[in-house]
Order: sequence, then structure tokens, then C-alpha cells
Amino acid sequence: MVAPSAFHHRATKAVTLPLTHEPLPEAAVALAQRYGLGDVTLPAFALQTLTALGNGDGRLLARRGDAFVTLLAARQGKWDERVIGKTIAVVEEPFAAQVHRKRNMVIAPLGLVRGVEPVTHCAALIASVPSPPLVVVVDLPLLETHPVPAWRFPHRLLASIAKATWGDVVPSQLLAWAVQGRSGVSIWDATGRRRWGDAALSLDDVPYGLTVTDRAVWLRTDAGTVGRLQQKAVPLLRGYALLRSEVHHRVKNDLQSVISWLRLQARTTPVDTAKQVLLEAAERLRTFATVHDLLARERGESVALRELIWQLAHAVVEQARHEGKQVRFTLLSPEIRLSPKQASALAAALHELLRNACKHAFERDGTLAVQVTETDGMWRIEVTDDGKGFDPQSLSVPTLGLTIVRNLIEQDLNGRVEIQSAQGQGTTVRLFVPRR
Repeated sequence: MVAPSAFHHRATKAVTLPLTHEPLPEAAVALAQRYGLGDVTLPAFALQTLTALGNGDGRLLARRGDAFVTLLAARQGKWDERVIGKTIAVVEEPFAAQVHRKRNMVIAPLGLVRGVEPVTHCAALIASVPSPPLVVVVDLPLLETHPVPAWRFPHRLLASIAKATWGDVVPSQLLAWAVQGRSGVSIWDATGRRRWGDAALSLDDVPYGLTVTDRAVWLRTDAGTVGRLQQKAVPLLRGYALLRSEVHHRVKNDLQSVISWLRLQARTTPVDTAKQVLLEAAERLRTFATVHDLLARERGESVALRELIWQLAHAVVEQARHEGKQVRFTLLSPEIRLSPKQASALAAALHELLRNACKHAFERDGTLAVQVTETDGMWRIEVTDDGKGFDPQSLSVPTLGLTIVRNLIEQDLNGRVEIQSAQGQGTTVRLFVPRR
């Protein structure tokens, strides 16, 4: 058997799940605390199970005014941390809005199209979270399904397995919806008798709970077991898209070589001041390498702002941890696409703000948050920390980092910068950037 991943949970009729071996992402925990949602372990486990067995994507959404906020996201059973905090207008999630309004479960009868891929879509209310209500939204590949006789498919058995896994927190019908008609699915009852599928999968040595391996996915409970062979997807790039992707990939590799050279020089330089300058130059170059890496993956056309912020923040938070600081990061943002020029300028500016906060705002622990909104033809990007703050009027000479931020935003992007801070009250920097 291929060694399983970290996604293994004990599932029993009493629905007593231990903490996962891979804990919930810190950003999701922070959002749950911020909105007073309490323990979301069971809804999270349901989301993880459905996306693993259905080979798709899913999200937990919390309604906030005229938008949904993504509390947690999973892709094929693994947490997708870069989607956490994404804001989505209510009109863009009509099925989730209907569920939120009518307190029921909705399945798109003819499926939807996400990007270029047709998917089966379902939205359902989370029963254990009364206010603000949570909605689970799941998209599974439509092309992987085929018709099966409904009278033969073990719906009741799957409902029992679902209730043994997450109780009544998530509708039990979702498990049958996730696996019905999918290739490679096998289902066993509580005695180990196969009720659906072929002999390609075996129950031998399968532990209780959710197990994800490179070969297959199993969910084993006291009520029965469901398993599915993994399906491989092959991404395709053609023509100019492939050429653009290759160019950006090579630029990223060249930048990584320069970064490695600068770090090597820093290690061999005896002068502390010179060492610091070389390391800071390497960090600034890494922001451009991040942009080109994203462009290589996005066929060289545009960059997702959320993904860009997430990668930049992850790098500076990890660096802060190496320096003995525990910094928690949260991100709230809609889906925004940037041109390569916009992405390069914003990446450099945001790196300066995030790194400056981690270096100077916190003595040991702190929270760093970025929120992106659209207003009056502008993107407003707020970078906020709860650190010690400072008096902006005391800066007789702007720092190098602030000078870089102002030049990039005001000159390169025709935007503006606002700074709000006070001693002991944290700092908020607002970047206003024209959408076009």
C-alpha cells in the first residue's frame, strides 16, 4: 500500500473525532474566532471527505453582509489555504444564497461551468453553526460521472456512513451525491460485504476514518466503508500559452540563481552592514521571482492577486518565525486578476509593508491582516497589524521601504498611499490602485 497522507481521522457512530494530524489552517481558525463560529472541526472533516472521495473542490462560506467569506477550502481532500478569506459577492453564488435564505440543500440539476470545466455543484447549510450560518459548497468534475441505476445504488447505506462520520452537521445525502456514478467507487456494509463496485479495491488493512493515498481514498466507519481509486488529471498547454509559460519559468529560475548568489555572498561577507544589504536585496528579488512563478503557472497572461498576497505573506511569516516571532496572518479578498506590470509593482510594495510589519511592529506575537475591496474604480488594499504602532509625523525622513512603496504605487500604478498609526494602537497602510 502507498503510504497514506496526513488525512486520517477516526469516525464512529458517536461522531467523536480527534484533532486531525494535519490541523486546520491558522487562517481558518483566526476567521472562525473572528466571526464567533466556535468549533468547525466536523464541517471541516465533511468538506475534506467530500472533496477527497469526489475528486473535487469545496468551501465553507460565511455570509457577511452582501458577500460570502471563504472560511475554509479543500481540494481533493487537502486544505487549499490560498482560498481562505476570499470574498465572493452573493450574486455570484446563487445556490449558496438560496441555501442561506431557505435553510435547505440545493443541487444544480444540470451542473455548472467553473472556468472551462463542467462540474456538478451542491450547496448545503451547516446545521451546527446557528449564527452566522455556514454553507458548504462543493464542485465535482462532471465528466468523471456516468449513469448508474438509481434503484441499485446503496443510498441508505451511504447515508448511514455519512451520519456515522459527521452526524447531522452536514446533510447525509451529500455523500451519495459525491460518489454516485463515479469511476472506481466501491462500497461495503458494516460486515465487510461489498455492496457496490468491483474487486479493484480491497478493505485489507484499511484503518477507520478517512485515508488518502496516491492510489485510492477510503472512508471507513462502524456503519460501512466507501472507497475510490484516484483519478489522474493531465493539464494541457498549447502554442503561445506554452511559450509564455516557459519564458516566465526561465526568468524565475534566473532570478533564483541571482538570489542564491546574493545569499552566498552575504554568508561570506565579514561586514554586518554589507551582509544585511545583500540579504535584503535577495528578499526583494524574491518577490519578482514569485510573480514570474505565478505567471508561468497562469500561462503568462495574468496573476491572481489573492495568490500573490498569500505567497508573499507566507514567506515573511516564515521568516519571522525563524526570528522567534509568532505572527498570525489573515486575508480577505475577492478574485482579482492583475497584469504582469501591476503584479510586479504590487508584489514589491506589499513585500515591503509585510516585512516591515514583521520586523518592527511585533516584539514576539502579533496578527497581520490584508483586506482587499473594490470601490469607485479603485482597488483598496489594507495592510493592518496590531503591533506597537508609531507616530507618522515623527518620520522626518521617509524610510527606504516607505519610499519604495510610494514610488511603486504613486508613479508606476498612478495610485496613492495612506498611513494610519499611533503608539500602542497598531498600523494600517492603505494602497489605492486604479483597476485599469
